Amino acid sequence: MELDLVIRNGTVVDGTGRPRYKADIGIAQGKIAAVSTGEPLTGGHAIDAAGLVVAPGFIDVHSHFDYNLPLADHERSLAPLLVQGVTTLVTGNCGSSPAPVSETSIPILNQRLGAYGAEATGGGAGAYFRWRTFGEYLDALERDGILFNTAFIVGHGAIRYAVMGVAPRKPTPPEQAAMAEMTRQSLREGAFGFSTGLGYEPGMYADGDELLPLLRITAEEGGVYTVHSRAYSIVAPTYPDDVPPPHNVLSTREQLELAGAAGVRLQLSHLLFNGRRTWSTFPTVLRDVEKAVDQGVQIGIDSFPYTFGNTTIHVNLPKWFLAGLEDNIESPAAVKRVEAEIAARNETVGRTYQDITLMHGAAPELSAVEGMNFAEIADFMGLTEFEAYLHVARVSGGRARILQDTYSGDSQSEEPLRAVITHPLCSYMTDTLVFAEGYPNRATYGTFPRFLGHYCRDLGLLTLEETVHKMTGLPAQQIRLEGVGRIAEGNWADVTLFDPETVADNTTPKTPGAAPTGIRKVLISGQVVAQDGELTRVGRRGRVMRR
Repeated sequence: MELDLVIRNGTVVDGTGRPRYKADIGIAQGKIAAVSTGEPLTGGHAIDAAGLVVAPGFIDVHSHFDYNLPLADHERSLAPLLVQGVTTLVTGNCGSSPAPVSETSIPILNQRLGAYGAEATGGGAGAYFRWRTFGEYLDALERDGILFNTAFIVGHGAIRYAVMGVAPRKPTPPEQAAMAEMTRQSLREGAFGFSTGLGYEPGMYADGDELLPLLRITAEEGGVYTVHSRAYSIVAPTYPDDVPPPHNVLSTREQLELAGAAGVRLQLSHLLFNGRRTWSTFPTVLRDVEKAVDQGVQIGIDSFPYTFGNTTIHVNLPKWFLAGLEDNIESPAAVKRVEAEIAARNETVGRTYQDITLMHGAAPELSAVEGMNFAEIADFMGLTEFEAYLHVARVSGGRARILQDTYSGDSQSEEPLRAVITHPLCSYMTDTLVFAEGYPNRATYGTFPRFLGHYCRDLGLLTLEETVHKMTGLPAQQIRLEGVGRIAEGNWADVTLFDPETVADNTTPKTPGAAPTGIRKVLISGQVVAQDGELTRVGRRGRVMRR
């Protein structure tokens, strides 16, 4: 076969975890046509990879860019992911996906687009949603073209909104049947799985009786179940006061039991331990996961390499308050009660308002305080810390996004984080959101270089082969992505070339948008799409992946 491109003289780390080796990689018609460890390959153009690692393109196994991808200018916002080596996204996590939708759910979702970085839609309610079914959403992206290869998961929240609107109650039998039908249809139209966001509306209102039939359908259709659990701290607002802690342990056990009962493959999303007094629970949670694996449950976990992460402003408000939000937020008695509950919970879990930074205010009057923590915002506004927090929630209509610290560690200690990222079941991901304005999540720019540079090379927590496996071959196995994640003949030529000596995450709290170093070239389908921190002019080469 005539080759279009040869990557010569590189050190191949192929994504399987096996030892590195020297080889030439021959590419033809967008796929890897030859891997030669002997005679040099000839033909076509050549890339000299001497001194570089040749790895499969990195897979971001947990992202939230499905709302960005339909935007005409998504290259601008998502470029930082590509230049850090990501070629494949798995999106539709935490119960949230842009499809399916109904006339009931479109107004609800349209109000929340800004919270997902999709502010550029314009045109009023419904202008963004050019589809109704999951398959129509994938068709629209295929027509327009996308920057990355992308595997899509259907969100329970999207389905629940489409059937039930915002109702904070159990579904009726007809509503349950409608959600089941919508779940099966979405999976058959190409979704790789089903996700829940049980710490957010509307997922927090769903119990096991609602979820189990949907998970059984997911298992029957061969999909994976990815879950944002009900709790990541020892005390969480999604549990009633009379349920004893640690809530994060209870929450994980709930998901392990559901997955076992449904016979579904489980992906525990962003397994983290929120708050300093929660950190001590990590051995219990990891032991529970391992016991479930021993009992035959198929499980994956994933993590990012930071002790902070982005989430919604509403995540710290209890379920009872959110269920009657419009009335409660104007009720002095309800506000007094929720203030006391949050104060008690913060004390119990070991977190303060200084550990919460406003990432994106989603309202012009809040732009001045983006990047401040809530102690600083309170001082700026002349309010108490709680008053400042509730003010941002009210003004933003719940669309504000925050960065919470003390996720599995802090600047002084990160034992839980290291235990998770070195666990054999753990894949790597960004879990980031991108906005045109505001304070960025450092994960947008530095996730994969940080794993390779800080944790692998500098700290030696993992070998290079293990690290690359966790960002390529392992997530491909967990989500069942075909043709990606390994350097192997017949697979797509999605390749990242990096310098193992210089690859680094350069972000800091003061420079959260700093570009990484050491990622030299990124290829999708055999085309160089990024080089030394810049996109090339080859256009959108990503593939819409369908299960």
